[in-house]
Amino acid sequence: MRRSNRERLATENDTFQLMLAVKNNRRKRSERGEVFVEGVAAIDALAGAGLPVVCVAYSAERSLSRWAEGIIERVRPERELIVTDELMRRLSDRTDPSEIIVIANRPSPSLDDFSPGASPFFIVFDRPSNHGNLGSVIRTSDAFRSSGVVTTGHGVDPYDPAVIRASLGAIFTSPVVHEPSAARIEDWIGSLRAAYPGLSVVGTDSSASVSLDDAALVAPVVVFLGNEAKGLSERLRGLVDTMVSIPMSGVVNSLNVACAASIVMYEIARNTRSGKKLS
Repeated sequence: MRRSNRERLATENDTFQLMLAVKNNRRKRSERGEVFVEGVAAIDALAGAGLPVVCVAYSAERSLSRWAEGIIERVRPERELIVTDELMRRLSDRTDPSEIIVIANRPSPSLDDFSPGASPFFIVFDRPSNHGNLGSVIRTSDAFRSSGVVTTGHGVDPYDPAVIRASLGAIFTSPVVHEPSAARIEDWIGSLRAAYPGLSVVGTDSSASVSLDDAALVAPVVVFLGNEAKGLSERLRGLVDTMVSIPMSGVVNSLNVACAASIVMYEIARNTRSGKKLS
């Protein structure tokens, strides 16, 4: 039985403008602690994570599917916004507007909230500049059950709707922390080294002399990924024990950062499962 308040919107009123602001404005998302979510996979992941839902919007001119009805029953939004098709098109980034759009409270973890367990396996992405790349890294991190993803420096917002879509909602199932301070990252790496004496801290670079094959990476490990254009900052590079490259035999000598991250994460997960040790 629905318990949320229903409101019909036919104009771009204050409520509608606020939804657009949460969608498009990083500062507004941060101030309100909210996130804009569309797409079946992302909304399913959000519902599974149990995050409080502020509102669900849908068109008055379309019948809801059983899936959409089930989501609304499951998440129990504070409000249901019944809007016109035109307003739904304005809200959605999709050519065929989403059936429902969700505004929810977003998680706000810090580095101190990580629970790395016995063998931590972290990904640190320095100044990510592409929403699709960051979303793909988060999605792959979830697939290989890393301990979490950290973004640092001035880069895209992990809670941008485009990142959420690219992650297929994995941002709601895997710990993701944005830490803008390099000094705080240094302190965190120091604390991990103290807690895990066998910790390896590695960076990726297509020109590195150490091959990923030879590095034989296993958890506990922290992998630093550099900015798509500029690579890893000198300050963060100073935290790294070893820079590794992915062996390739083609004409192109570098990979998209999300592709490279997937290969490195797979290798770490495979080596850790098989008990392979660093030489």
